Amino acid sequence: MMNEKIRVWAYFKHNSQDFARHWGAYFLLISVTNLVVGLAIIPLLTFGAQQVLRLGKVPYITLTNLGQIAAAKPVTALLLVLIGLILLLFVYWQFAFLLLGIQNIHRQTHLSFRQLAGATIRKTRRLTPTTILSLIAYFVLIFPFSSIVFKTSLLAKLTIPDFIIDYIFDRWYLAVLIVVLYLLGTWLAIRLLPLLPALILNDQSPRATVVRSWRATRGQTWRTLWAVILIVIPVLVLSILLVAGLYAFQTYLDQQWQQWSLLGATINLGLLQAAMLLITVFFTVMLYQLATSQAETFHLIDSQDRIAQAPKPRRNWVFRVSAFALIMMIIGGTSLFYHAYLIGALTTQPLTISHRGVDNGNGVQNTIPALLATAKEKPDYVEMDLHETKDHQFVVMHDENLKALTGKDATPHQLTLAEITQLTARENGHAAKVASFDQYLAAAEQVHQKLLVEIKTTPQDSPQMMDRFINRYAKRLLANHDQVHSLDYGVVKTLRKRVPKLKTFFILPYTLVFPETPASGYTLESTTLSITVADQAHDHHQAVYAWTINDPDDMQKMTFMDADGIITDQLRLLKTTLREMNDHPSYADQLLNYLNGFSTEDNAPF
Repeated sequence: MMNEKIRVWAYFKHNSQDFARHWGAYFLLISVTNLVVGLAIIPLLTFGAQQVLRLGKVPYITLTNLGQIAAAKPVTALLLVLIGLILLLFVYWQFAFLLLGIQNIHRQTHLSFRQLAGATIRKTRRLTPTTILSLIAYFVLIFPFSSIVFKTSLLAKLTIPDFIIDYIFDRWYLAVLIVVLYLLGTWLAIRLLPLLPALILNDQSPRATVVRSWRATRGQTWRTLWAVILIVIPVLVLSILLVAGLYAFQTYLDQQWQQWSLLGATINLGLLQAAMLLITVFFTVMLYQLATSQAETFHLIDSQDRIAQAPKPRRNWVFRVSAFALIMMIIGGTSLFYHAYLIGALTTQPLTISHRGVDNGNGVQNTIPALLATAKEKPDYVEMDLHETKDHQFVVMHDENLKALTGKDATPHQLTLAEITQLTARENGHAAKVASFDQYLAAAEQVHQKLLVEIKTTPQDSPQMMDRFINRYAKRLLANHDQVHSLDYGVVKTLRKRVPKLKTFFILPYTLVFPETPASGYTLESTTLSITVADQAHDHHQAVYAWTINDPDDMQKMTFMDADGIITDQLRLLKTTLREMNDHPSYADQLLNYLNGFSTEDNAPF
């Protein structure tokens, strides 16, 4: 085992020295590739998907309506599938180009960009439906690890929404299952690390490649794990030292040289952006080299897949100067953004919205006592839910079954309003009667508390449900400056058409392409909310609410993304976080806030 560690350390040292010699070429390869993907390919694919939806008169696409699109708009669905296949083709090209490019630099074969691009496209001849399915299965199978190792912004939206994660971890048996699957996925990722380059570069069938990879890596898991750890540790150490050093220096400027602190903070953020990019390039190169070298060691890549040797070497200083110029462009090009961020121009005060009318478990969700207790903290809105009952009335309830809160195993449609309001709901050590919407609305009006009403719908709803709701409550909601949101697009369309002055939001738990709807705005799950989405909404004069945000870091992040409202179970914490952000924290603290706010690839300014 000790000899194995020594060999792995020697390999790591060799590749680190190689990176030090050719860092400029590696930086240009990966940075330019990511720029092309981010500034050209992704916008082009997004534009294409938007045009397909527009031509098919499909206002939105999310996980809940994929089946409806396939059934009602087969041509539109077919075109979207075609765009998806083109996306996978670009993912394949990106990985193949980086693999070939890193080999080219490492072996000093000095192929030109055109030659690399040609070699990458030639790899497409080997691309079969089986290869595509194998690559998809590979990423799904080892998703916990592959999203870190083989990362691409082309697949950035393929993430698990936070509300699903919360649902899982609220149930211990599902949490245990997910942890086991996560560990299994990580083990498979390490075990099958050389599979990706083998699938892309090898001439053999995907099935044969998978079988050979599985057999060849038997007994090599610990060696591969040790190699990965040797790469991860310096990356973490460098990142921590970088942030700590810049934070300490900025703290010194804030305290001793206040006249230079703003300029220093602007430069520090630019340096941080460039340094983190360089660290990311190092991490990517080392792992790609590890995967490729293992594929070669285990004879998973045939000798004919090696790039032909070019006769004349190219001087490293050309790449270093070019990379340095690109780094300076990154720092300079983002200075205005950072300056605006530091002086607070990018952050606006979002509305504070209490989720289901509670704050940190101060009552039973969607009940009047909780509403009155929460209203004392003066949220901008109290979000609540309602269902139609058996006798076509409206009851304040989130779940489609009453059992969880009341112990009564029945749906609102199986009971009359009088029967439901006799039930007692229990939660968080509190108890309260289930309320009708009339009672809840009257209580909110009495304490002058504005509501964000979520209209829940089910297949059992009566055809006249929205007619009754509008006739009974539209004028009161408008007078109170209340708002409405719903997961049901039919509800949104009806309210926008019949009560255009009533602000009505469309809830999207997952969005793939920005929707084109008449909604006043969108209530978006935080995982799919980004600066790009917020900017698109504001360009359409639509607002964006983020749900459900309960962590201070996430609250800051949503604020920096320019969310117009934040829905939370922790109202007091949200108000405290926003107040602290508005109390003009030091530039050193804003540097840390920046890391929290723009930690995802989609939200990076460059």
